[in-house]
Amino acid sequence: MNYLAHLLLAGSEPDHRLGALLGDHIKGRVVLKTLRPSLVEGVLLHRKIDGWSDRHPAVVAFVRALESPWRRYGGIMLDVLFDHLLSQRWAEFADLPLNQFAADVNRLFEQHHHELPPRLQRFTRWAADVSLWTHMHDRAMIEQIFQLMALRHGRPSPLADGLQLLDDHPAAIHNAFERVMPDLVSWSRAFLQEVE
Repeated sequence: MNYLAHLLLAGSEPDHRLGALLGDHIKGRVVLKTLRPSLVEGVLLHRKIDGWSDRHPAVVAFVRALESPWRRYGGIMLDVLFDHLLSQRWAEFADLPLNQFAADVNRLFEQHHHELPPRLQRFTRWAADVSLWTHMHDRAMIEQIFQLMALRHGRPSPLADGLQLLDDHPAAIHNAFERVMPDLVSWSRAFLQEVE
């Protein structure tokens, strides 16, 4: 899952949302000892969501069916495309309208800006500047994300052409999303109930 899904699945607790964002930016278990418990819960949920998603039968089957070179990057690209689909079907999975959710998230990141690593500080500023959360439904935004991912990756890859994956396999991607997202919602809620 990509950021929009992680933030939604983290629930409404601010530290869980911050942890959902930090999940890709801190590694290992030792660093968790430096964080307050509610942030750790958000980071651990992020890691669990990544694992659940990567191992979900629908994701595994989709990625296995791809030809090279798509197969190697299929999971990464699917994360972004799932956020794209989530933004289009937001009302099915969220209680708040997307624009209100986005405003809450941007305000949270601004208030806790000093707690974020420098790269994440830059990302959250950029996300607010381009209205990322409310524009994930936009193909131009998704294309920009794929191009930025390709630049960051540095090596030759099909990442910059991620929208081609959606155009080539729309039914399979929609089917995978419909199978994965409800499971992630259920599993995330169960995890959050356990830590409350």
